[in-house]
Order: sequence, then structure tokens, then C-alpha cells
Amino acid sequence: MIRRPRHALFAVAAIAVLVAACGTTPPGPALTDPREIVTAALTSTENAKSVHLAATADGEATVALPMVGGTGTQLDLTGTTASADIDFVKPAAHATFALKAGLTVNGEVIAIDGKTYLKSTLTGPLYEGSAAGAGLFDASTVSGAIDNLGDLLLKPGLDLVKGEDIACGSKQCYTVSVELTPADLGTAGSGALDSLPVNLVGATLNLAIRVEKDLPYHLAGVTAVLSQPDGVEVTVDITASKWDEPVTISAPPPDQVKPAS
Repeated sequence: MIRRPRHALFAVAAIAVLVAACGTTPPGPALTDPREIVTAALTSTENAKSVHLAATADGEATVALPMVGGTGTQLDLTGTTASADIDFVKPAAHATFALKAGLTVNGEVIAIDGKTYLKSTLTGPLYEGSAAGAGLFDASTVSGAIDNLGDLLLKPGLDLVKGEDIACGSKQCYTVSVELTPADLGTAGSGALDSLPVNLVGATLNLAIRVEKDLPYHLAGVTAVLSQPDGVEVTVDITASKWDEPVTISAPPPDQVKPAS
């Protein structure tokens, strides 16, 4: 029988308690192929129960405004921010935003139980309820969006590049970058994306993707740089955190919602 010194047993016990208290997640098997990294992130996102997103914008974009005949209007979006908690299981979402494009528009959106509630500094203190956009967070919608993104990023011939690992918050992350040309985005032709408010015709998109090295390889964030043919650029940075943590989202009280017209 081997006798272990008491101080060694105490040390092992202390380490076990610290690890349990911190709730650390062991790193997954090392991934070296950028396609493997992107695939792992897409898979974990598709299986997620909830997430918190935060976004910032810096730069200019050409936005088509219906009130001026749909022509492109160049807007400086620098300082625009947004954050959202999303419950993919319910499904539901609660987001706040500060849109800066000549003037600042602050607002809040709640999507739950098949309805979307929106209020902003332009519409007043009460929410406006509608059925529009409420299905964006359904499991089938999310799954379809992820499949489409996977088809775009993983299609043959697209050059994904693995960069240096970086710190992202308290974790370490893989980085993968890719440049999407107008042909990759399907925006090479005139009027290719007339239904979208942002004019992407002829635009290129550079993505820098951050993926946690811990299992299950959660997406930590994406930095997207959209460059238009005239040289105008806008950078949007999105960070993702609190994966699968409990989130409570509820509809606003009836007295805070405008009566249906």
C-alpha cells in the first residue's frame, strides 16, 4: 500500500475544488484546417439553446431609402451599436439598438410568441406590436440560415485562411479569414439584392471569424468589412457570448403596447 503525504492530498483536493468552482471547459482536440474550424463553429451554433450578441459599426454604407425613390444614400454608421439576447428554444429575442446615421435613433425590440414588439425614439414610449419578423428565431429559420452560411463559406474554391490564435475574453480562439468577391456573394449583377436596404451590388466582404478553442467550439465573434465599388467601407464587429446560459424574455405588459389600429 502506497501512503501519500497529507499535504499532497490537500493540494489535490484544493485544485479539484478550484476547477469545479471555476467551471472551466477543457480545450477540444486541436484543429488546424480552417474548414474544420468553421464547420465546428457552425455545428455548435446550430445546436445552441441561447446566446448573447453585441455589435458595433464603424464607417459608411450606401442605404436605399424608399422615400427617395430607392436611390442609394450614403450614411455614416460610425457609433451604431446593438445587443441582443436570443432564446432559440422558446424561441424569443430581446434586443436594444442605437442607430447613428445623421441622427441617433435608440430602440428596443422583443420577439416572442409569434409577435414582434418595437419601440424607438421615433415612434414614442409605447411598443408597436406586429407579426412581422417574429419567426426569425425559429429553430427551422436558424438552421436554414446556418446551412446557407455553411454553403457560402465552405463551397469548393473559397480560400479560407487560418491565422494566429488570439485571446478572446477569458478564452483562446482560433481565427479564420476569408474574402468574398461579388461573384461569391452573388452581387455581381445590377440589382442583384434590390430587396435589401444596404446596396451590396459589386461589393466585396472580408470576414475575420473567431472560434473558441474549448469544446464545443463556440463562435466567439466575427468582424466583417464591407467594401463597395466606390471605395466606401463599413466595418461591423459582432461578439457572441453566454452560449446556452439561461435567458428570460417576456412580452411587454399590455399597458405598454399601442392598441392595434
